[in-house]
Amino acid sequence: EDNGDKADKPSEKKEQSKPKPAEKKKQRKKRTDLFVESKNLSLPVKVARKLAELEQQMNNTDRIVAETAALRNDLEAYILEIRGKIREELKSYVAKDISDSFLEQLQYQEDWLYDEGYDAPMDTLRGKFQELKKVGDPIFLRKQEYERGKELVEQLKVRCGQYRQLASSGDKKYAHIEKKELDSILLKCKETDTWATNAAVLIGNTPHHQDPPVKCAEIIAKENDLSTFSHQILSKPVPKKEEKKG
Repeated sequence: EDNGDKADKPSEKKEQSKPKPAEKKKQRKKRTDLFVESKNLSLPVKVARKLAELEQQMNNTDRIVAETAALRNDLEAYILEIRGKIREELKSYVAKDISDSFLEQLQYQEDWLYDEGYDAPMDTLRGKFQELKKVGDPIFLRKQEYERGKELVEQLKVRCGQYRQLASSGDKKYAHIEKKELDSILLKCKETDTWATNAAVLIGNTPHHQDPPVKCAEIIAKENDLSTFSHQILSKPVPKKEEKKG
């Protein structure tokens, strides 16, 4: 029995010597409210509008600068072009006193353009340009009127010959047209041809520095009148034959 008691005692000591497991600490959770702020990344309306206005102003400034430079170049080119032509091909189409005065004006404008006029605003440049064109454009126009007027007179006389030939041809396709109507075309051609001859004489005898006595528009109107009158007669359809009744 004593041996049995001795055998049990060591096991009791072992059980007593085992460390007790540590107790788990309870984790405490703390709730904190998050503050969320929503921000709009776009610019305020007033600021955006102001920036748009500034951009528009910059674009307008760039446009005005470009247009002013282009107008300055046009003015310079006009001065150089017409000065050369006044001394050559336009010389006979402008009186000498006007030519001398205009050449002085051109030189003055050119000097001004390369000096204080270089930074002149668009309205000033436009005004200077109009001053020169007021003198120069009529000279160009006068030259065109004389040159084209001669061509139109010749063309009108050719047209008179064409309608005269048609009206007197005796062609069968005009057999249905009364003789008096064909004769009216011949008379119209004669009158128009006489007018064209007189116009050619007037144009040829007038000094070219003066405005032509017969304008191109008058010659064109004469040709249109002749063509309309003659065509209305020559284009009359052949009358339809009446069918005989049974």
